[in-house]
Amino acid sequence: MPGNHESYFKAVYPFALWLGETGVPGFLFISGYLFFLSQKSYADKIKSRFYSLCIPYLLWNGLLLSAYIIALLAGFPQDINGKSIADYHVLDYLRLFWDRGSFDDGNFVPLLCPFWYIRNLFLLCLVSPAICVFVKYLREVFLLAVGLWWMLTPHNAFISQSILFFSLGAYFSIHHVQPLQLFVDYKKSFIAFCLLFGVADIVLHTLFPVHINLQVHRLALILNIPALFLLADFYSARKKTLPLLTNAAFIVFSIHYPIIVVLRKICVSSFASAPDVIQIILYAGCVILATLLSLLFYVSLDKCAPRLKRILSGNR
Repeated sequence: MPGNHESYFKAVYPFALWLGETGVPGFLFISGYLFFLSQKSYADKIKSRFYSLCIPYLLWNGLLLSAYIIALLAGFPQDINGKSIADYHVLDYLRLFWDRGSFDDGNFVPLLCPFWYIRNLFLLCLVSPAICVFVKYLREVFLLAVGLWWMLTPHNAFISQSILFFSLGAYFSIHHVQPLQLFVDYKKSFIAFCLLFGVADIVLHTLFPVHINLQVHRLALILNIPALFLLADFYSARKKTLPLLTNAAFIVFSIHYPIIVVLRKICVSSFASAPDVIQIILYAGCVILATLLSLLFYVSLDKCAPRLKRILSGNR
Protein backbone atom coordinates (compact mmCIF):
# COMPACT_ATOMS: atom_id res chain seq x y z
CA MET A 1 0.00 0.00 0.00
CA PRO A 2 1.33 3.47 -0.82
CA GLY A 3 2.09 5.88 1.99
CA ASN A 4 2.72 5.42 5.71
CA HIS A 5 0.41 3.05 7.57
CA GLU A 6 1.88 3.04 11.08
CA SER A 7 -1.43 2.49 12.87
CA TYR A 8 -2.24 -0.42 10.57
CA PHE A 9 1.11 -2.07 11.33
CA LYS A 10 0.69 -1.62 15.09
CA ALA A 11 -2.79 -3.12 15.06
CA VAL A 12 -1.92 -6.05 12.79
CA TYR A 13 1.45 -7.03 14.32
CA PRO A 14 0.12 -9.09 17.28
CA PHE A 15 -1.99 -11.24 14.95
CA ALA A 16 0.24 -11.45 11.87
CA LEU A 17 3.59 -11.97 13.59
CA TRP A 18 3.36 -12.63 17.34
CA LEU A 19 0.59 -15.23 16.91
CA GLY A 20 0.86 -15.84 13.17
CA GLU A 21 4.47 -16.99 13.22
CA THR A 22 3.88 -19.43 16.08
CA GLY A 23 2.21 -22.03 13.86
CA VAL A 24 5.15 -23.48 11.97
CA PRO A 25 7.53 -23.73 14.98
CA GLY A 26 4.69 -25.46 16.81
CA PHE A 27 4.11 -27.86 13.91
CA LEU A 28 7.83 -28.66 13.72
CA PHE A 29 7.98 -29.28 17.47
CA ILE A 30 5.03 -31.70 17.35
CA SER A 31 6.40 -33.40 14.22
CA GLY A 32 9.81 -33.99 15.82
CA TYR A 33 8.18 -35.32 18.98
CA LEU A 34 5.87 -37.74 17.14
CA PHE A 35 8.56 -38.91 14.70
CA PHE A 36 10.85 -40.16 17.45
CA LEU A 37 8.00 -41.29 19.70
CA SER A 38 6.97 -43.85 17.08
CA GLN A 39 8.55 -47.30 17.47
CA LYS A 40 8.36 -48.02 13.73
CA SER A 41 11.54 -48.63 11.75
CA TYR A 42 13.26 -45.76 9.96
CA ALA A 43 12.19 -47.20 6.58
CA ASP A 44 8.54 -47.42 7.66
CA LYS A 45 8.60 -43.87 8.99
CA ILE A 46 10.03 -42.50 5.75
CA LYS A 47 7.49 -44.47 3.72
CA SER A 48 4.68 -43.02 5.83
CA ARG A 49 6.04 -39.45 5.49
CA PHE A 50 6.44 -39.93 1.74
CA TYR A 51 2.67 -40.36 1.44
CA SER A 52 1.73 -37.76 4.08
CA LEU A 53 4.26 -35.08 3.09
CA CYS A 54 5.99 -35.64 -0.24
CA ILE A 55 2.95 -36.65 -2.35
CA PRO A 56 0.78 -33.71 -1.15
CA TYR A 57 3.78 -31.39 -1.60
CA LEU A 58 4.14 -32.34 -5.26
CA LEU A 59 0.39 -32.32 -5.93
CA TRP A 60 -0.38 -28.95 -4.35
CA ASN A 61 2.54 -27.21 -6.05
CA GLY A 62 1.53 -28.88 -9.32
CA LEU A 63 -2.06 -27.66 -8.93
CA LEU A 64 -0.92 -24.10 -8.29
CA LEU A 65 1.44 -24.21 -11.26
CA SER A 66 -1.46 -25.44 -13.42
CA ALA A 67 -3.52 -22.46 -12.25
CA TYR A 68 -0.70 -20.09 -13.28
CA ILE A 69 -0.46 -21.71 -16.73
CA ILE A 70 -4.24 -21.61 -17.25
CA ALA A 71 -4.29 -17.91 -16.32
CA LEU A 72 -1.44 -17.28 -18.77
CA LEU A 73 -3.24 -19.11 -21.59
CA ALA A 74 -6.37 -17.09 -20.78
CA GLY A 75 -4.43 -13.91 -21.53
CA PHE A 76 -3.36 -12.81 -18.04
CA PRO A 77 0.43 -12.25 -17.71
CA GLN A 78 1.96 -14.28 -14.89
CA ASP A 79 5.25 -13.27 -13.27
CA ILE A 80 6.98 -15.29 -10.56
CA ASN A 81 9.86 -13.62 -8.77
CA GLY A 82 10.12 -11.00 -11.52
CA LYS A 83 10.18 -13.42 -14.45
CA SER A 84 7.27 -14.20 -16.77
CA ILE A 85 6.41 -17.89 -16.87
CA ALA A 86 5.96 -17.43 -20.64
CA ASP A 87 9.77 -17.32 -20.78
CA TYR A 88 10.27 -20.41 -18.61
CA HIS A 89 12.18 -23.47 -19.76
CA VAL A 90 11.56 -26.98 -18.45
CA LEU A 91 14.15 -26.58 -15.69
CA ASP A 92 12.51 -23.33 -14.58
CA TYR A 93 9.20 -25.12 -14.12
CA LEU A 94 10.87 -27.95 -12.23
CA ARG A 95 12.71 -25.49 -10.02
CA LEU A 96 9.38 -24.05 -8.84
CA PHE A 97 8.88 -27.26 -6.88
CA TRP A 98 12.04 -26.40 -4.89
CA ASP A 99 12.13 -22.59 -4.92
CA ARG A 100 10.52 -19.69 -6.78
CA GLY A 101 13.78 -18.55 -8.37
CA SER A 102 15.81 -17.35 -5.41
CA PHE A 103 17.72 -19.25 -2.71
CA ASP A 104 17.46 -16.17 -0.42
CA ASP A 105 20.11 -17.28 2.09
CA GLY A 106 18.22 -20.49 2.87
CA ASN A 107 14.82 -18.82 3.11
CA PHE A 108 13.76 -20.09 -0.30
CA VAL A 109 10.16 -21.20 -0.77
CA PRO A 110 8.46 -23.36 -3.43
CA LEU A 111 5.67 -22.08 -5.66
CA LEU A 112 3.16 -22.70 -2.88
CA CYS A 113 5.06 -20.60 -0.35
CA PRO A 114 3.83 -22.08 2.99
CA PHE A 115 4.96 -25.50 1.82
CA TRP A 116 8.58 -24.66 2.65
CA TYR A 117 7.59 -26.18 5.99
CA ILE A 118 6.48 -29.45 4.34
CA ARG A 119 9.68 -29.60 2.27
CA ASN A 120 11.95 -28.91 5.24
CA LEU A 121 10.07 -31.35 7.44
CA PHE A 122 10.47 -34.20 4.94
CA LEU A 123 14.20 -33.44 4.62
CA LEU A 124 14.52 -33.46 8.42
CA CYS A 125 12.85 -36.85 8.51
CA LEU A 126 15.40 -38.13 5.99
CA VAL A 127 18.34 -36.97 8.16
CA SER A 128 16.63 -37.97 11.43
CA PRO A 129 19.32 -40.57 12.34
CA ALA A 130 21.90 -37.77 12.55
CA ILE A 131 19.53 -35.57 14.57
CA CYS A 132 18.91 -38.51 16.92
CA VAL A 133 22.65 -38.84 17.60
CA PHE A 134 23.09 -35.10 18.22
CA VAL A 135 20.05 -34.85 20.51
CA LYS A 136 20.82 -38.08 22.38
CA TYR A 137 24.49 -37.45 23.15
CA LEU A 138 24.94 -33.66 22.94
CA ARG A 139 21.55 -33.03 24.55
CA GLU A 140 21.03 -29.41 25.64
CA VAL A 141 24.36 -28.32 24.14
CA PHE A 142 23.10 -29.16 20.65
CA LEU A 143 19.76 -27.40 21.22
CA LEU A 144 21.53 -24.34 22.62
CA ALA A 145 23.90 -24.17 19.65
CA VAL A 146 21.09 -24.41 17.09
CA GLY A 147 18.99 -22.00 19.15
CA LEU A 148 21.75 -19.39 19.12
CA TRP A 149 22.17 -19.93 15.37
CA TRP A 150 18.47 -19.22 14.90
CA MET A 151 18.45 -16.28 17.32
CA LEU A 152 21.37 -14.53 15.63
CA THR A 153 20.35 -15.17 12.01
CA PRO A 154 18.49 -12.24 10.43
CA HIS A 155 15.37 -12.45 8.27
CA ASN A 156 13.31 -15.65 8.34
CA ALA A 157 16.11 -18.17 9.11
CA PHE A 158 14.04 -21.10 7.83
CA ILE A 159 16.86 -23.66 7.96
CA SER A 160 17.93 -23.04 11.56
CA GLN A 161 14.29 -22.67 12.65
CA SER A 162 13.38 -26.02 11.12
CA ILE A 163 16.31 -27.85 12.73
CA LEU A 164 15.77 -26.23 16.13
CA PHE A 165 12.08 -26.97 16.63
CA PHE A 166 12.16 -30.44 15.09
CA SER A 167 15.13 -31.27 17.36
CA LEU A 168 13.41 -29.70 20.36
CA GLY A 169 10.42 -32.00 19.83
CA ALA A 170 12.79 -34.92 19.29
CA TYR A 171 14.49 -34.15 22.62
CA PHE A 172 11.29 -34.88 24.54
CA SER A 173 10.77 -38.24 22.83
CA ILE A 174 14.38 -39.41 22.92
CA HIS A 175 14.79 -38.54 26.61
CA HIS A 176 11.31 -39.79 27.54
CA VAL A 177 9.84 -36.52 28.74
CA GLN A 178 6.13 -35.89 28.18
CA PRO A 179 5.90 -32.25 27.01
CA LEU A 180 2.27 -31.66 28.01
CA GLN A 181 2.90 -33.01 31.51
CA LEU A 182 5.90 -30.71 31.87
CA PHE A 183 3.87 -27.72 30.69
CA VAL A 184 1.04 -28.61 33.11
CA ASP A 185 3.41 -29.06 36.05
CA TYR A 186 4.86 -25.58 35.52
CA LYS A 187 1.73 -24.03 34.05
CA LYS A 188 1.83 -20.76 35.94
CA SER A 189 5.47 -20.12 35.07
CA PHE A 190 4.99 -20.90 31.38
CA ILE A 191 1.88 -18.71 31.11
CA ALA A 192 3.59 -15.85 32.96
CA PHE A 193 6.66 -15.94 30.69
CA CYS A 194 4.47 -16.29 27.60
CA LEU A 195 2.51 -13.17 28.53
CA LEU A 196 5.66 -11.28 29.56
CA PHE A 197 7.51 -11.92 26.31
CA GLY A 198 4.34 -11.51 24.28
CA VAL A 199 3.81 -8.02 25.67
CA ALA A 200 7.51 -7.22 25.27
CA ASP A 201 7.48 -8.42 21.65
CA ILE A 202 4.42 -6.34 20.73
CA VAL A 203 5.51 -3.21 22.60
CA LEU A 204 9.10 -3.25 21.29
CA HIS A 205 7.99 -3.75 17.69
CA THR A 206 5.20 -1.19 17.70
CA LEU A 207 6.25 1.50 20.19
CA PHE A 208 9.89 1.31 21.28
CA PRO A 209 12.03 -0.49 18.67
CA VAL A 210 15.43 -1.70 19.89
CA HIS A 211 18.27 -3.73 18.38
CA ILE A 212 17.18 -6.95 20.09
CA ASN A 213 13.63 -6.87 18.67
CA LEU A 214 14.24 -10.03 16.65
CA GLN A 215 15.60 -11.99 19.62
CA VAL A 216 12.68 -10.95 21.85
CA HIS A 217 10.25 -11.95 19.10
CA ARG A 218 11.83 -15.38 18.73
CA LEU A 219 11.87 -16.02 22.47
CA ALA A 220 8.18 -15.13 22.45
CA LEU A 221 7.58 -17.70 19.69
CA ILE A 222 9.26 -20.43 21.77
CA LEU A 223 7.12 -19.56 24.80
CA ASN A 224 3.93 -19.54 22.73
CA ILE A 225 4.30 -23.29 22.15
CA PRO A 226 3.63 -24.43 25.76
CA ALA A 227 0.81 -21.87 25.95
CA LEU A 228 -0.83 -23.40 22.88
CA PHE A 229 -0.41 -26.90 24.35
CA LEU A 230 -2.09 -25.77 27.57
CA LEU A 231 -4.89 -24.07 25.65
CA ALA A 232 -5.52 -27.19 23.57
CA ASP A 233 -5.48 -29.35 26.71
CA PHE A 234 -7.98 -27.02 28.39
CA TYR A 235 -10.48 -27.29 25.55
CA SER A 236 -10.00 -30.99 24.83
CA ALA A 237 -10.50 -31.86 28.51
CA ARG A 238 -13.89 -30.11 28.31
CA LYS A 239 -14.74 -31.80 25.01
CA LYS A 240 -15.04 -28.43 23.29
CA THR A 241 -13.09 -29.38 20.19
CA LEU A 242 -14.57 -29.20 16.69
CA PRO A 243 -13.84 -32.28 14.53
CA LEU A 244 -14.31 -30.23 11.36
CA LEU A 245 -11.38 -27.95 12.26
CA THR A 246 -9.19 -30.90 13.24
CA ASN A 247 -9.91 -32.87 10.08
CA ALA A 248 -9.65 -29.85 7.78
CA ALA A 249 -6.39 -28.49 9.20
CA PHE A 250 -4.04 -29.74 6.46
CA ILE A 251 -6.38 -28.72 3.63
CA VAL A 252 -6.81 -25.25 5.16
CA PHE A 253 -3.04 -24.93 5.53
CA SER A 254 -2.61 -25.92 1.88
CA ILE A 255 -5.31 -23.80 0.21
CA HIS A 256 -5.35 -20.65 2.35
CA TYR A 257 -2.32 -18.98 0.75
CA PRO A 258 -3.59 -18.50 -2.83
CA ILE A 259 -6.97 -17.43 -1.43
CA ILE A 260 -5.50 -14.82 0.89
CA VAL A 261 -3.17 -13.50 -1.83
CA VAL A 262 -6.12 -12.88 -4.17
CA LEU A 263 -8.21 -11.28 -1.42
CA ARG A 264 -5.41 -8.97 -0.27
CA LYS A 265 -4.57 -7.90 -3.84
CA ILE A 266 -8.21 -7.00 -4.41
CA CYS A 267 -8.30 -5.01 -1.17
CA VAL A 268 -5.03 -3.18 -1.82
CA SER A 269 -5.94 -2.29 -5.39
CA SER A 270 -9.50 -1.23 -4.52
CA PHE A 271 -8.87 0.56 -1.21
CA ALA A 272 -5.26 1.77 -1.49
CA SER A 273 -6.10 5.27 -0.26
CA ALA A 274 -8.45 4.18 2.54
CA PRO A 275 -7.54 5.21 6.11
CA ASP A 276 -5.84 2.76 8.45
CA VAL A 277 -9.03 1.88 10.34
CA ILE A 278 -10.54 0.61 7.07
CA GLN A 279 -7.33 -1.28 6.25
CA ILE A 280 -7.43 -2.98 9.66
CA ILE A 281 -11.05 -4.04 9.09
CA LEU A 282 -10.14 -5.34 5.62
CA TYR A 283 -7.21 -7.31 7.06
CA ALA A 284 -9.45 -9.02 9.61
CA GLY A 285 -12.12 -9.57 6.97
CA CYS A 286 -9.63 -11.26 4.64
CA VAL A 287 -8.45 -13.61 7.39
CA ILE A 288 -12.02 -14.61 8.29
CA LEU A 289 -13.15 -14.96 4.66
CA ALA A 290 -10.05 -16.95 3.65
CA THR A 291 -10.64 -19.33 6.56
CA LEU A 292 -14.31 -19.81 5.67
CA LEU A 293 -13.51 -20.35 1.98
CA SER A 294 -10.78 -22.87 2.90
CA LEU A 295 -13.22 -24.77 5.12
CA LEU A 296 -15.83 -24.65 2.33
CA PHE A 297 -13.25 -26.12 -0.05
CA TYR A 298 -12.57 -28.93 2.42
CA VAL A 299 -16.28 -29.70 2.96
CA SER A 300 -16.86 -29.71 -0.81
CA LEU A 301 -13.98 -32.13 -1.34
CA ASP A 302 -15.18 -34.32 1.50
CA LYS A 303 -18.67 -34.60 -0.01
CA CYS A 304 -17.90 -34.66 -3.72
CA ALA A 305 -14.41 -36.17 -4.00
CA PRO A 306 -13.45 -37.94 -0.75
CA ARG A 307 -10.72 -39.99 -2.43
CA LEU A 308 -9.10 -36.83 -3.84
CA LYS A 309 -9.42 -35.22 -0.40
CA ARG A 310 -7.51 -38.10 1.19
CA ILE A 311 -4.74 -37.84 -1.39
CA LEU A 312 -4.42 -34.06 -1.09
CA SER A 313 -4.39 -34.26 2.70
CA GLY A 314 -1.79 -37.02 2.79
CA ASN A 315 -4.34 -39.63 3.98
CA ARG A 316 -5.10 -37.58 7.08
